Amino acid sequence: GGEIIESRLVKQLEDVAISNDSISNVQRSETAADAMSTYIEMASVEKSRVSEYLVTFLPALRQSCQAYSTRYCWSKHFEMVDNSGALGMEELCERGIADGNRDIRSRLISMPCTPQFRRYIPAYLDHTEQIEPYIPPPETDDHELLNNEWSEKTESNKLTAKCDETTLRRSSTADADEKLAFHKSLSQRGNLEIVDITKKEIVDEDHLDVVQELEPEATMDGFDDDDFGDGSLGFPSREDEKNQDGTAASMNDSTQDVSQLGRITERDHHGSLHHHISSSLYSHPPDNSSSLMSMLHSGASLLIEKHFDNCLHVKAEGSRKCTMLLTATHLLLEYDPETEGMFEGEMMAVKEEAERQRLIQEGGSGNINKANDADLIEKKLERRQKEKAAERPKSIRWNLSELSHVYLRRYRLRDSSLEMFFIPSGGTSYGGFGLFSPTTSLFLDFGSGHDCTLRRDEAAHSIMRRSPPQTIKQWPDKAGQFLHEQLSRLAMGWVEGRITNFDYLLHLNMLAGRSYNDLCQYPVMPWVLSNYSSEELPDLTDRSNFRDLSKPMGALNPDRLEDFLERFETFADPTIPPFMYGSHYSTSGGVVLHFLVRMHPFAGLHRQLQGGHFDVADRLFSSVPRTWDMCTGYSAAEVKELTPEWYCNPAFLKNANKFKLGTSQDGELLGDVVLPPWAKGSPERFVEFMRNALESDICSKMLPDWIDLIFGRKQQGPEAIKAHNVFFYLTYYGSVDIASIEDESLRQATELQIAHFGQCPMQLFVRPHVRRVQNYINYRQLTFFQMLSAYSQGAKNTESTLFEEPGRDFELNRDGSQRIFGQPLFLPFSQAPSSHWIQLEPPPPGPHASLIAVRLAGIDRCLGIDARGVFHSFRWAWKPDTEVEQQQHKTANESVIDLGNFVAQRELHRFKTLPRLIYTPTSKLENVIPAVAISKTLFASRSVLLVISDGDGRGALSMQLVDPAKGSVKGEAIVPSVHASRITCIAMDPIGTAAGHGGVGGELAIVGSADGSASLWRFMSSHFLPLRPRLRMRGHGGSKVYAVALSSSIHVCASVSAQRCCIFSVGNGAMIRSFPPPQDTLRLPNSAKTNTVFCDTPALCLSVQAFLVAVCKTTIFGQDNHPSREVITLHLFSLEGNSLGSKALESWRGVPHKIVCTPDGTAVTVCSGRGLTIHRLSAVTPLEFIDEWYIKDTDDLTEKMPAAFDIDYGPSLMRPIVAAAACSDGVLQLHALPGISPWSERHKKSSVSIGEAFSKTGGRIKNVVGRGLGFGKTLVGMRKDVPNDVTSDAKERGVGGFLSGALFRSNTK
Repeated sequence: GGEIIESRLVKQLEDVAISNDSISNVQRSETAADAMSTYIEMASVEKSRVSEYLVTFLPALRQSCQAYSTRYCWSKHFEMVDNSGALGMEELCERGIADGNRDIRSRLISMPCTPQFRRYIPAYLDHTEQIEPYIPPPETDDHELLNNEWSEKTESNKLTAKCDETTLRRSSTADADEKLAFHKSLSQRGNLEIVDITKKEIVDEDHLDVVQELEPEATMDGFDDDDFGDGSLGFPSREDEKNQDGTAASMNDSTQDVSQLGRITERDHHGSLHHHISSSLYSHPPDNSSSLMSMLHSGASLLIEKHFDNCLHVKAEGSRKCTMLLTATHLLLEYDPETEGMFEGEMMAVKEEAERQRLIQEGGSGNINKANDADLIEKKLERRQKEKAAERPKSIRWNLSELSHVYLRRYRLRDSSLEMFFIPSGGTSYGGFGLFSPTTSLFLDFGSGHDCTLRRDEAAHSIMRRSPPQTIKQWPDKAGQFLHEQLSRLAMGWVEGRITNFDYLLHLNMLAGRSYNDLCQYPVMPWVLSNYSSEELPDLTDRSNFRDLSKPMGALNPDRLEDFLERFETFADPTIPPFMYGSHYSTSGGVVLHFLVRMHPFAGLHRQLQGGHFDVADRLFSSVPRTWDMCTGYSAAEVKELTPEWYCNPAFLKNANKFKLGTSQDGELLGDVVLPPWAKGSPERFVEFMRNALESDICSKMLPDWIDLIFGRKQQGPEAIKAHNVFFYLTYYGSVDIASIEDESLRQATELQIAHFGQCPMQLFVRPHVRRVQNYINYRQLTFFQMLSAYSQGAKNTESTLFEEPGRDFELNRDGSQRIFGQPLFLPFSQAPSSHWIQLEPPPPGPHASLIAVRLAGIDRCLGIDARGVFHSFRWAWKPDTEVEQQQHKTANESVIDLGNFVAQRELHRFKTLPRLIYTPTSKLENVIPAVAISKTLFASRSVLLVISDGDGRGALSMQLVDPAKGSVKGEAIVPSVHASRITCIAMDPIGTAAGHGGVGGELAIVGSADGSASLWRFMSSHFLPLRPRLRMRGHGGSKVYAVALSSSIHVCASVSAQRCCIFSVGNGAMIRSFPPPQDTLRLPNSAKTNTVFCDTPALCLSVQAFLVAVCKTTIFGQDNHPSREVITLHLFSLEGNSLGSKALESWRGVPHKIVCTPDGTAVTVCSGRGLTIHRLSAVTPLEFIDEWYIKDTDDLTEKMPAAFDIDYGPSLMRPIVAAAACSDGVLQLHALPGISPWSERHKKSSVSIGEAFSKTGGRIKNVVGRGLGFGKTLVGMRKDVPNDVTSDAKERGVGGFLSGALFRSNTK
């Protein structure tokens, strides 16, 4: 465009010069000069216009078109949702549990996905009312055969609604006899050697409890965040592991060469470059360097260096054969093209469904000889399933730099598998069970045979060498040592109360090889409560309401136990070892698919297992009380334990997909699961109370006994017989050497039996598990979050409360409902003395802008940003009163009050230019607070903070690296035209090592804009800032985004506009669900007319417990339909979009500015007028008030009173000891939290003064030079003469010259 305009201007100038003949030569030269200057001016104007067109207009037009298309698509989507009954919307998508990572938190939110199996139920199994009357088929031989098959299946099943105890026992005995006959023939055919685990002797017979070896004071005191002790917990080492030097070397030896960690050398595969994979499949980050070495490295990263054939990608929805390929930077899976995208066993299920439909049609029509119709049915079903399988990926790629954990696994009792986990936003954006499901974990099996373990170990070494050093790795030759260290840290953390029972059990499951990817090894959790019939909530201090965790489920009923013992004692088979229970407590079909049948992919897998339809309604999971009665009744087949969803995810109790589950013989239509009466029909209330029962003191006391049964010494050997805990031999590792079976069909049959019988976890302990000391609670070791946590408080437990408020009822809530939480152990703000907080005023003159963002950094620094974009640096220290505290500790160990006072100051550095944000709103937007966020992660060798803000008010994003010690900007960059309009809100969350997990540390950031869209960014390095977002998310129809929130732990983010809240997946940006604001926030009479919208504020919060807290504004209209009043409320949602409760705020508090959640997800801190309030996140007591921090104690409650804009807890994310609040008028307030005095004592040596450095260095010089010079004596006494202010200034400016390295090289830790 610019060249065309320039040519036109030159042509016009030539025409003017030729036509003007009357002008003299001098005039003609002057006219040419004027024309040239005019041309240059016009060209400059045109260039600026084109630049503005390219930078401003085109992005705005593009975003406008996208916003229009988004609005159009969403309008059509909502029309389809509104008319879902007519259009059959439930057939288009299902709700399924998301792809799991290391723990359950990433699976708390269900995701939409396309159905993999058609919903179908035969008419003869459907007892619901039909639109047309169902006519039974005539009595034919085939129909009689069909009825006989169905009746035989019903009789041989583990339970029917009308069976009595005798029938149940006989059917279970018949099943056991059939299994024994099969396995007897199997062992004879394969010539197998079966190991009897009941005769297995434990190597370590020292059953001394660990807690008896440690005194309570020694166990609880003196441990920091990373100090967990070295006491051996006595877990067994791997049989194939070779102990080196008889000791467990430290895994933190970074001096060893990485190549020396693996003993298996990589073999060269010259043929690995011939795999049919195009280079377009590889996607690597852009390299800004133009050097030759970088170009060679980029080219080398595309070469396939290793490949492993005949692998199996194991997932919950199915397994697929594949080939694993390794480059220098990526891991790829190329699936077997012969399978056509089908999972293992999927085609067999299609044939079974076709056969069943053929029998139904023949029985209804009376035609028997219709082979052609049977072939047509099978081809039709096969074609339909292949169409679904065609949507699955042919190959998937993972970036090895995103690896966070690598673990060795077992698959069907073989040491042949590997499981890898990736950081949030890592993994693959596609490859799960549905079109909307990303994959953040990878489970690979390397086949059966004698070389499967060697192939697995070789692949593990190859992957670990290419992964980042921050990745947590279980090296094959040090697997036992790795488990020992992990278990030692976990057990000590659990004993001290720093790890909840739920998290501890999940970690034990993970270390024992249980995985969400393998349904045969799904994580197992215990039944805890035994009261599922009372109307009121069971008393969690009453032992009778709990199950006896020292006994397995099969031993809870004494009468049934007698039958099991009789079978065990009278069992006499020369081949098969005796056993007590023919079924298992954790199986894929009987437990996992049974409990999770209402969620995808488990619903599709259940239908596949049942021949294409749901099982008989009487055998489906329909009632919690009924299931408990079955598991503790007389059925010999019901010894089920639970899955983690029972304690965290209420979605499995709801039939959100509207599955047609049928009607029971009693006429009950199956839908949502029937809950105990005390749950009041609320799945959220039921799950939350189950979780509190798991965390109760009674359960904590009994939990080691259950761990001994499942993971410990009572799992195998003579102790298992004493504990009545003996299962079928194929459930134990090492009972059969599957690799020795030469017959392929026989080996596959054995593996299938192992998969269906269930598998016991890896044995982790051979000694009695350490117990938590219930009568000794070291309150000084509890963190601030633990004192507020609901799991640290016993129901109706007033003895554990340190400070009781008069008139406070511990039995009932304020509304009269029963209380399930006890009083907080300590209120850190209300009950703290005045010396625990300090207020730093800005220097005169004023007025001063309000601080809008604050972040604690390092051990004594704080960075703040005011509304004008200016950076402020603060420094603080805590001076404990150690003498008084030591005496108080001797007299009353329960005291959590740290005596001492703050020493803090505002750093006023000298700057050539004032450090500030790149852009701040103009005077026309004085009331607009700039969108800004400060990272929790320190970048560039833990020296600078990353600050993200609005770049230019038109959609640009600003990134700045700020030194918190000096408040100076070390580097900055602007990415223009990220959005089409102004950036309104930003939220950040750490990932990897920055969040306390494995993998490369960094930050995730979500940016919201006024154009109705949001973008997700990932910052992993301060040297290479991203130039484009990873994901773009829409769904608000072009409406302004008010607030955004992000939680890397549960892999979701959220954005809020006036009329809609949208929840997205961090993995691929797909919208999981959206919902409007609630309309019953105030619970006014039906005659009152109100309107509720989401409030225009950046306050929004996501909890790791799957809660969302938003701010709503409700307008109350008068009789004349004019607004009469506006009420601001906090509203609690589940991530399923369900409204759980609200809390109205006082008018003088104004609109909240920020909501911050605790790491355990049980409480939030709300920043608003007058100060900060803490509320509990609970479905039973939603947003219950806990504590408040008054930033100004005044009775003048007006809207102009001081307010808090932001709060940060630190310096550690998990164990904070100080709170910093950004307040109005540029004020910063600091408040001490429990544990600040011990923390300051431990970190006192980290900030060495100049005098201390001189004294230590003087002693060194004195020894070297000698006493005669006297130089050392002078330096030794120099400390007394150096004032503190000079010391502080010298530390800030640095000491140069000869003494710089000698003074400060070894004085920090």
